[in-house]
Amino acid sequence: MTFGEYLRAQREQKGWTQPEAAAKAEIEQSYLSKLETGKSFPSQDVFERLAAAYGFDAEAVAQSLDAQSLKDLREVAQVRSAIITLQTRSTRLARSWLAAGVVSVFLGGASLGLFSLAEDDEHTVYHYTSPGVIAPGEDMNVYSILDSTLRPDLGEDRPEEAAARALQIAMMERADPQVRVTQDMHANGYLERVEGGQRFFRPVDSELVITPSPLRWFLAPAVMFLLGALGCFFVSFRWK
Repeated sequence: MTFGEYLRAQREQKGWTQPEAAAKAEIEQSYLSKLETGKSFPSQDVFERLAAAYGFDAEAVAQSLDAQSLKDLREVAQVRSAIITLQTRSTRLARSWLAAGVVSVFLGGASLGLFSLAEDDEHTVYHYTSPGVIAPGEDMNVYSILDSTLRPDLGEDRPEEAAARALQIAMMERADPQVRVTQDMHANGYLERVEGGQRFFRPVDSELVITPSPLRWFLAPAVMFLLGALGCFFVSFRWK
């Protein structure tokens, strides 16, 4: 926007005619017309009169005008001072954004470095099962009869099978299966003392467990900080 366009917009905003505005600023209407059309530019004294009549200040003018219009008003001390103030403020803001960008780069790089150190924890866990408590003096394989398939209709003519069936039923009533999962490997199983005797846990399965490293979470802040840094540098550049 040129100074003339700014002056005309201010006058129209207040609803003044050119003669009314010229009278309030104590200048000739023909001179005001030249100012609005860009054929002339105000002196220090005229600018002060216009500012007092229209109610604007030099900083508002400096923020609204284009570079060429500001150059044309370089003889007005208030405008020169306003330009310096705006440039100083803009430089400070640009430096602040630049500093924020540098800090974000540092934080993003640190987060990315921590992410690069991430190593997942891999270990094997072993599954063991125990069918029930083995009483003192009993054979370690006392519960193995549960794995046998016996006919329920065995009679007295086959006493051994009938006794085995009765034992199987008794052991089924005593059965109290439990499972243990541990990183300790016992190829042949292991004993565990419990109330009423002991339990024999035999291995049944194993699996590889992968636990992601907590350092992997640093990837998200690394990306966030680095993108933020780019944004800060962009704003700092454009602010100039």
